[in-house]
Amino acid sequence: MIGDGVVDGLKLTIPGDELRRLLEERIAQHERSAAHWRRELVRSADEQANDEAQQPDEMCANEAIRHQWRVDVLAFIREHIEPHETYRIGEDDLIFAELLPAKPWFVEQEESKSAPASDSRSSG
Repeated sequence: MIGDGVVDGLKLTIPGDELRRLLEERIAQHERSAAHWRRELVRSADEQANDEAQQPDEMCANEAIRHQWRVDVLAFIREHIEPHETYRIGEDDLIFAELLPAKPWFVEQEESKSAPASDSRSSG
């Protein structure tokens, strides 16, 4: 607090045990995603012919590695959260720890369409 009851920015107050639970949920989601991409990497041609289009091996491997990395990062954070403490979490922390609910696909799509043209050129 700055003084006179004014809070500097938007900060959420989350008990440590709830924070650990939220991290566990995200970890489990990333574990499922990593397992999915590992399965995609080893599927046979027959299995792939019966399903959707085959994903490139490199993409499957990269996605599996990315999700496993997020498991490791979030588990590290979780292990350093004291369950009996209370944490003040800001926007950057919420995003980094993936504590906010996932955006629906159409919101992501709308945001990417409305991004300034200069943003899309500078990221490539």
